Amino acid sequence: MMTTKNKITPSRLSQVKCWLLDMDGTITLGEEALPGAAAFFASIRGQAHIFLTNNSSHARSHYLARLSRIGIPAGPDQVLTSTDAMAMYLKTIGPAERPVTIYPVGTPGFEQDLQAAGIRLEKRREMAIDYVVLGFDTSLIYEKLDVACDYIRRGVPYLATNPDRVCPLAGGRVLPDCGALIAYMQTCTGTDPLKVIGKPETAMIDMVLASRPFVKEDLAMVGDRIYTDIAAARNAGVLSIAVLSGEATREDLEMASVKPDLIFADVGELAACLERERADGRPL
Repeated sequence: MMTTKNKITPSRLSQVKCWLLDMDGTITLGEEALPGAAAFFASIRGQAHIFLTNNSSHARSHYLARLSRIGIPAGPDQVLTSTDAMAMYLKTIGPAERPVTIYPVGTPGFEQDLQAAGIRLEKRREMAIDYVVLGFDTSLIYEKLDVACDYIRRGVPYLATNPDRVCPLAGGRVLPDCGALIAYMQTCTGTDPLKVIGKPETAMIDMVLASRPFVKEDLAMVGDRIYTDIAAARNAGVLSIAVLSGEATREDLEMASVKPDLIFADVGELAACLERERADGRPL
């Protein structure tokens, strides 16, 4: 059952023109669609939807292929990753006269998308680089951490794609995510990252607003994590919708300092609410 302690009512949903959707724990879990996902996409009936994922362990092409396999509609311009946001940010802070050069701690897919965006990768020790960049690295080997720590201890600033401590898997399992690597680097070097670019930062939401004909009032962010999805929506000033199908529990939401505007058990329950809105004569 939908619950909210906020003044925003479900009728606020009728104003949404573009749905910003987290993936892991919200729409998908690993390679499977979560219950209710099909009903949700049927209920929005062709309205704009864009996936915003903090998960930088795969290239955008991987997510498009995954969504296609499980029958969820998405084109290349409907998936934004924290890698995309990182590439944009690196270009804004890097030297104007040459491509920014980084030491990457990430997967081949992560590296692929950065290179495609014009970022230069340097994988050797003791080279001239601008930044160390941490991603969610499921291909991690100890040498990468060793080299990254050496650069950071020499004074090279580091950035990270996302603060997620874990990535949820089926059966209640989790994988150590980029937030765990940040903690490692902080412990080893005594240095905090210069910036963590993914949610709760608003970079991906800002990219949507900059590239599409929407204003903040048109957007709703749907996600399962308080400290990333819901905080990003709050920081950006867009409607925040929490689902309980991933990391956050109802108890977590009750104790959190950041509160969502609306709470649903999953996107299936959100879909049912949208259908009730439509039956009541509110256009969606």
